Amino acid sequence: MSKISTEDQVQKMLSIIYQIPIGLVETDLDGNIVEMNAKSIQLLMPLFFSNKLPPTNLHQLLEILAPEIRSMVKSFIPQNGNVINQLRLEFPLNGNEGTKTLSYVFSIDKLGENSLMYIFNDITEFYQKEKLLDQVSQEKAIEQNKFEIASGVLHDVGNAVVGFASYITQIKRTMENNDIATLENLKGFVEKNQASLSNALGEKKSMAITELLGGVIINQKDNLDYVKKCMADQVNIIGHVQEILNIQRQYVKGRHTERATINIRSVINDAVAMLSGALEKNNIVFNFDSPANLPQIKGDRTKLMQVFLNLLKNASESILNRGDKIDLKEISVSVSADSDKIIVSIKDNGSGFDQKTGASLFNRGYTTKSEGTGLGLANCKSIIESHHGEITLASEGVDRGALVTIFFNL
Repeated sequence: MSKISTEDQVQKMLSIIYQIPIGLVETDLDGNIVEMNAKSIQLLMPLFFSNKLPPTNLHQLLEILAPEIRSMVKSFIPQNGNVINQLRLEFPLNGNEGTKTLSYVFSIDKLGENSLMYIFNDITEFYQKEKLLDQVSQEKAIEQNKFEIASGVLHDVGNAVVGFASYITQIKRTMENNDIATLENLKGFVEKNQASLSNALGEKKSMAITELLGGVIINQKDNLDYVKKCMADQVNIIGHVQEILNIQRQYVKGRHTERATINIRSVINDAVAMLSGALEKNNIVFNFDSPANLPQIKGDRTKLMQVFLNLLKNASESILNRGDKIDLKEISVSVSADSDKIIVSIKDNGSGFDQKTGASLFNRGYTTKSEGTGLGLANCKSIIESHHGEITLASEGVDRGALVTIFFNL
């Protein structure tokens, strides 16, 4: 086998370098081009021609397009070493279709006292994609901000709807205590004593009283039936609105608003007021123990309302899941404070859970409900932690109730 001569090896290496897919240009210290590979010719010729320069001196081109590079080369004192590493520059290129901007990345090495190696590549397409990605990210951030605003609106509307439902329930319960039975008893008494009333008032008057009572009773029943129907329709509408809000809440995140001074006791009282109708309807006893004067915290009232509404609703549903297994359905909330924190405890005697279930309850997407989303407790945890707090959920086992403990650090 014949050996390849040194000259052939050099030519082979130069051939490889010539075909490398990045620009390589060797110049002297004055910028006169000594060698160029194929890629550098492809990348530089349009710039030379666009700026009406002969393709012989790279420094003349850089004085126009990137004078900072020329300055860095001139100020580099050592005999060899890296002058510039991966510097990104943008150049205007004038063409038949107008001016477009090219993005090149440059590295420069000094190879000796009179030799410079320019290594560069065209990253225009990559840079345009990067800018497009940045634009998409900004648009996404804008949309995210819209989602956060929408989330705040949804929470506020949701709280209002729950409160409205509570008052509807109270009105319905009040209407059940009507006077129709009393009027019917009075009508029966009049009919039974018709003869006596006729003798005392006259037959026409006594009959008129009987007919009047009958008409009032019929009118009261009709009015009551109509109001009940309207209220039932309102309850159905509220249920539908709540379903829509629940669906929409899955697609938006909570908003970040300017924090205001909040009294936790007041927030809990408002949450309980909104659920009072449901608690009464299901015969759930609610106990609340809190000192009148609590340290206040900085926070988002709407967000915290969402937390306590969710936790109290969970406690109610847990109790109802036990059905007739318990005689006394009970939820107890206590609030206390010390020098560095406020502690809120929410205890129920509902269905509870085992240790394995408890380990997953705060995981986003995990749910024990057939129609649950797994977002409620995860969101509660996120909101509490955003208020410099902690939340835990514990149970001694299935059918042994649950205890939620929240710490707000002061």
